[in-house]
Amino acid sequence: MKTNNIITPVILAGGSGTRLWPLSRKEKPKQFLKIFNNYSLFQHTIIRCIDNIFSKPIIIVGEDHRFIVAEQLKEIGIKNPTIILEPKPKNTTAAITIAAKYAISTKNSNNLLILPSDHYIKNNKDFIKVIKLASKSPIKNKLICFGIKPSGPETKYGYIVPNASEKKIIKNIIKFEEKPSLIKAKNLIKTDALWNSGMFLFSPISITSEIDKYVPKISQHIKKSMDYSHKDMDFIRLNDKFFNKVKNISIDYAVLEKTNNAYVLPTSIEWSDLGTYESLWKATKKDKNNNVIKGDVITNNVKDSFIHSDSKLLTASNLNKINIIATEDAILVSNINESNEIKNIVKILNKNNRNELIEHSLTLRPWGSYKNINSTKSYKIKKLTVMPGKKLSLQRHKKRSEHWIVIEGTATVTKGNNTFTLNKNESTFISIKEKHRLENKTKKPLIIIEVQTGTYFGEDDIERFEDMYGRIK
Repeated sequence: MKTNNIITPVILAGGSGTRLWPLSRKEKPKQFLKIFNNYSLFQHTIIRCIDNIFSKPIIIVGEDHRFIVAEQLKEIGIKNPTIILEPKPKNTTAAITIAAKYAISTKNSNNLLILPSDHYIKNNKDFIKVIKLASKSPIKNKLICFGIKPSGPETKYGYIVPNASEKKIIKNIIKFEEKPSLIKAKNLIKTDALWNSGMFLFSPISITSEIDKYVPKISQHIKKSMDYSHKDMDFIRLNDKFFNKVKNISIDYAVLEKTNNAYVLPTSIEWSDLGTYESLWKATKKDKNNNVIKGDVITNNVKDSFIHSDSKLLTASNLNKINIIATEDAILVSNINESNEIKNIVKILNKNNRNELIEHSLTLRPWGSYKNINSTKSYKIKKLTVMPGKKLSLQRHKKRSEHWIVIEGTATVTKGNNTFTLNKNESTFISIKEKHRLENKTKKPLIIIEVQTGTYFGEDDIERFEDMYGRIK
């Protein structure tokens, strides 16, 4: 089957995935979790686009997740990727505008295929067939949405109502419906309404023209943020001064619901946005009791449930239709049919400034990793592992002091104007507002215990002066 053009995938790698807490957290949301096998959802999205109809992808990601993206691309052999950093999450209109303007500026005339990085598609061959079918059709000036034929009424998806009387493969859109009530969802299905997958196909010029027409200020701010962007290692870093002026709005609201050029291709591919544990349960292979079991778990008379343990033995008895998620620092128990209500737990965690919402007990960094051991309002204890040849930024803190004890290896420490080494069982104290740096110049991992004391321990209390990973704005 011939296609009109090679297609450039645009991978939207933002999003917090809070409805899959505690597995998904702000510093490592669901798209970067290896939920099904050795690949993350983000990696599966990239692998899905390895076909001769696709060119090298454009990846739009937030500042906080750039190193996760770079590392996961490296794991699957993607070299010299185009990674554009958003200073702040601003929804799909901003991300799509960035990709379209970048394509135009690099004289890339390929059609753009917009793909969220946190979606599940069971069969990649079916996905490729659908994309080829869309590309085979004349799509000049058309903004094509991919609609999923519903398997049943769902309240967590938006809907697209096509002109069902049309015999064409790609149909005109009558209207969009945001997440409906259950009664409305049942009525929508009767009218051949489709789930809005959030996947789109259009030319860079076509979408830019519509964005210029309906949300011109977004287009102008994005252009300026790109005009003043700069290359930083493997990333293109947008100018935050102009980008921060961009309105936070989805492409559906900003353009697709207003334009006369929006069309939909109905498809029957097995798809899910994995927005809840119920959807994750439905997409995963089950045992003889219709359970999804992961980790060290023992059950007795448990059915139709999703049970996950990251470390400790988890036992459950005489339960049906339940989620139990146990990580090293948090446990969630809920009804599987009400998985969407986890968002209310997340609101409470956010209100209480709980660190468990932000980071996992083990957090990866470009220099290595750290594990949270214990914390209270007045102190925090971490175990840091600094890999050979790596170093942390030269930094200081305004609200906390730090005490370092070397457990394994040899540390090179910068403290104020002095640089010295610390060996196993030796320690040093870093006072508030004192410049400091930790470095591993050896060929073996360096492990230290860090005890922080003070009034605030957030990552935003780091003032960097030098950094080999480009984290100084």
